[in-house]
Amino acid sequence: FFFKQKTAYEIRNCDWSSDVCSSDLKYPVLILFDPHGDSRFAIEKYKSAADKFEFILLSTDAIKNGINSEMAAHVMQTILASVATQLPVNPTRVYVGGFSGGARYAAMLAMSGSGIQGLMVAGAGFPLDSWKELSPSVIIAAANDGDMNLPEIFSLDQIKNAEQRGRLLTFRDAGIHEWPSADKMEEMLAIFTAYGLRDSIETDQSKLDSVLSTYHHLEEKQYCKASMIYQSLFYERAIKSLTGLSNVSTYKSNYLKINSSSDFIAAKQSEVKLIAEEGQIKNQYYAAMGTKDTSWWNLEMNELNSSIKNEKNILKQSQLMRIRNGLSLMCYMNLSKTMNANSYQDAYYLAVLYRNIDPENAESWFLSAVMEARTQNKSKAIYFLQKAIDVGFKERQRVNQTPEFNSLLGEPSFQDLINRIPN
Repeated sequence: FFFKQKTAYEIRNCDWSSDVCSSDLKYPVLILFDPHGDSRFAIEKYKSAADKFEFILLSTDAIKNGINSEMAAHVMQTILASVATQLPVNPTRVYVGGFSGGARYAAMLAMSGSGIQGLMVAGAGFPLDSWKELSPSVIIAAANDGDMNLPEIFSLDQIKNAEQRGRLLTFRDAGIHEWPSADKMEEMLAIFTAYGLRDSIETDQSKLDSVLSTYHHLEEKQYCKASMIYQSLFYERAIKSLTGLSNVSTYKSNYLKINSSSDFIAAKQSEVKLIAEEGQIKNQYYAAMGTKDTSWWNLEMNELNSSIKNEKNILKQSQLMRIRNGLSLMCYMNLSKTMNANSYQDAYYLAVLYRNIDPENAESWFLSAVMEARTQNKSKAIYFLQKAIDVGFKERQRVNQTPEFNSLLGEPSFQDLINRIPN
């Protein structure tokens, strides 16, 4: 976990029965789940934002894609119990968040009646029917335009309850399926703090100054300037967060000006059509999996990747990226399953599709290398591992822990590749 560099050390090494740790100060906590179980990544990425709003950040390696719901529930309840007994946490200000599969686990915890005050989901939606009344009392949902799960964020518009709509804040930006930027996390913590002040579970009124300075800084920085849609959502978030705390007339004026412009209206209408079209295209591709040969997929994906590269319309380009990323994820999940089941023929087919669909994804080449090493095809295994490294593979420990590569240990070219991978 992390809470200010000095305090983090003091908390980790504290004897909670001692006078040193008997302070009455209590802090909000944000528990973050990474889909790969990388607890350090998100904490390192967001510690500056946590400092500004005096949040404790906490994560775990035990929550990751693939664990069953019973194990996940056990781990999460253990974390909540530890938070309550071992950290100086305000029990009314416990928040949970995550990215992709981690976001789904976070939503499961937040909707379980565990007293979670706020939820942040990035790169994934949440089941609307599970959001009962106002528990959690504020939800932040974020996805980039190239994220295959963006339609899940669109589906949140189906919320009819007016009070819940006032406590749902959405983020959009250019980019792919990834954790939010540090700037976005700063605003997210500002939102949680603002609602804490509004709901009187945060009593330090000086925290409002930090919230207002964050919105002022981000507006001056124009971190949402790339799109009128992003700008509209930024002002909407500011209005929702600050109503009752500060004068929001300027934000309302900017919001209404953007939303009434013909360019904004045209962009929103175009986006609705593209989302509907996207579903149809995806279904056609899904139906082709297993029925079309690898040559067909090679030609089709070359055309798709070329279209993404050359498309001038940003909304259309984002749609094509979502389609490709959705196919990539499907290939990854199915390839992992077929490899675990030792179904070589199906795995070979999916490995070729994965590389054709997402050639810039190091995982597509790495899994191909594992598969070839498993069948003792050493030259291809080394070639695919080199391709993985060329496009950014950085997990040396993972290579060392993959038993399929043991047969390559005597190959000089394999050792050279290992030495190229960062520790």
